[in-house]
Amino acid sequence: MAALAGLALFCIVLPNGGRAQNANLTANPDSGAIPVFTDKYPQSEFCADPDQAAPCSVAPVDVPEFDASFIYRFLAYEAQRPFDRFSWQSFVAVTSSGPTGNGLARWQTYPTRRDLFSEVAMPNPACRDGLPDGALLLASHVQSSGDILVDQAGNFILYETRINPVAANYIRQNGLDHESGRLEFANAGQPVDFPMGHGPNTSVSNTGSFAKGVIKTASASASDSADAVVADAAVDARKNSVMGAQLLKFAWRILPDGLSGDRYFTRAARIALDGDVTLDGKPACLDVMVGLVGMHLVERVTSGNGDRWIWSSFEHVGTVPLAANARRPNSIITDTPFADGCLAPDPVGLQAPTDGFLFYGGRTGAGGQANQSIQADLRWDDHAPYARTASGGTVVPPDIVRCWRLFSGTAEANFVWQAKLEGTVWANYMLLGTQWIGNPGGAPFGVGEVPRFLTNSALESFIQHHSDATCLGCHVNAVTDAGQTANFTFLLDPAR
Repeated sequence: MAALAGLALFCIVLPNGGRAQNANLTANPDSGAIPVFTDKYPQSEFCADPDQAAPCSVAPVDVPEFDASFIYRFLAYEAQRPFDRFSWQSFVAVTSSGPTGNGLARWQTYPTRRDLFSEVAMPNPACRDGLPDGALLLASHVQSSGDILVDQAGNFILYETRINPVAANYIRQNGLDHESGRLEFANAGQPVDFPMGHGPNTSVSNTGSFAKGVIKTASASASDSADAVVADAAVDARKNSVMGAQLLKFAWRILPDGLSGDRYFTRAARIALDGDVTLDGKPACLDVMVGLVGMHLVERVTSGNGDRWIWSSFEHVGTVPLAANARRPNSIITDTPFADGCLAPDPVGLQAPTDGFLFYGGRTGAGGQANQSIQADLRWDDHAPYARTASGGTVVPPDIVRCWRLFSGTAEANFVWQAKLEGTVWANYMLLGTQWIGNPGGAPFGVGEVPRFLTNSALESFIQHHSDATCLGCHVNAVTDAGQTANFTFLLDPAR
């Protein structure tokens, strides 16, 4: 992305209320939800390259302020700010134009889960034929929980996973891209240890080769570290920084005819469908335009506890309202944060986008239990609305709400970054939170993740109220299909 012009020093001001962060999350000092922002952000906040003074395409590779000797159990403004800065810098960099100069976003040059693992079959392979340049090939409409999300227009939400070259190279070089290789790797007693990103002054204690998951230090020779540096052109190689493994998961909506896509990052897409999911029982290839509605961006870094990954989650600002009983992110001293589920808000005073919320239609009465999964056998039709019952009827979309409020410091970062990105589509996206390991864990602090809970309404719509609704807390349990601990990713169990 081209650098954006800005003031020498960015002073936070109150928003004008025209952009829906999410319902009831506005700069209202009386409500206590968001303080009046008075902090100042230097220009160095907006780019990983200190020589640039605006959002840029240079990706951060570490959070040097991350110190594992400090124990954090709750979100604190000064502690969280470097992580939210890392998230926004990473988001802007990975969505910027890639090094090929062909107009593709950088992440579009990354392999998908299906590209990397032959066990993950592509439905209706004929859909690959004649795929236009730059178009996405999508084939999944099921969330990791097994649930299906249908938006208020009656269309399925689609998902895809991408793996940056650093992580993909590690998987391939260690034979982890096929079942027999993963078994051999486990039997050899080698730990799954994805490469960690680091800057020129970061100490890297790992020993061994890059193929075994180790990043070369800044003092390594150019030939030794070439694999790690060349693996992702987002790295500012002249500063001797090295990119770590990065995993991305996207949620896409189908843009209905007549809806302007200027509020979304859009891409042409083809949806590949086997006959077992279509209404008429025939394989299909559907050409549509999609808009980005959610993204997880997960990266492994060297500093602090970054070897256990940093998890960033973004969402479009117009997806859902805040639950009537939404909790603050530090309100975690309980075994059942949502004993009654997440409740629908009162429609009186509800601030909605001009075209309505994407995942909330207000069918659930105020105080009623929202986020209820669809209990029906669903099929794809060959025209919009695409979501149908098995008998061909239209689907009543669920009402989805956000169960956890944004941390005030994260909301502040959103206001600042959205203002810097004004005039671009990215001003319509917000950071939900950046999760990292800040303490040894144990009840009620999970595995030590800060914030304790983090979910995305587009990606984990129906499990936000669960006591295990936490990204890192869930992924710590990941194992390969050979039964080996998988370093916080379920990728190495492709049939899962």
